[in-house]
Amino acid sequence: MNNNEIVIPLEYQLRRIADRIKIQGRSILQSYNISSQQFIAIQWLEEGPMTVGHLAGNMGLAVSTTSEMVDQLILKNCVRREKDLYDKRKVNLLLEQKGYDIIEEVITYRQDYLTGLMSGMTAHEKIELKRSVEMLYQAIGEQHNE
Repeated sequence: MNNNEIVIPLEYQLRRIADRIKIQGRSILQSYNISSQQFIAIQWLEEGPMTVGHLAGNMGLAVSTTSEMVDQLILKNCVRREKDLYDKRKVNLLLEQKGYDIIEEVITYRQDYLTGLMSGMTAHEKIELKRSVEMLYQAIGEQHNE
């Protein structure tokens, strides 16, 4: 079996698995009236305080678009603006508890979904799958550290 006969279907299947898990998890967002784009912003802010400009850069969006999205997230009590302690000209965005709670709920739902998908697997198959995915993840980490 040549490399393409393994890599092409593997890449497709990994992409579809990731998409399905993401879609399932994001179904929760409807109950919070949060869009997928807003959820991505919340996830970025989980890393810590950042300016609208920094968030916009991370998301590949215009600052004006990001600022409007942040305003909506503030109205939904997910995010707040706060002046920087050291540079009063700088305004940071911080995640509110509701934002953390939404992330936690989505992640838990994704984990439960994945548990259901693997329910037909033996314990040995689950361990082997985990080991294989860890090896791929480790290879990604090593590649990005070069």
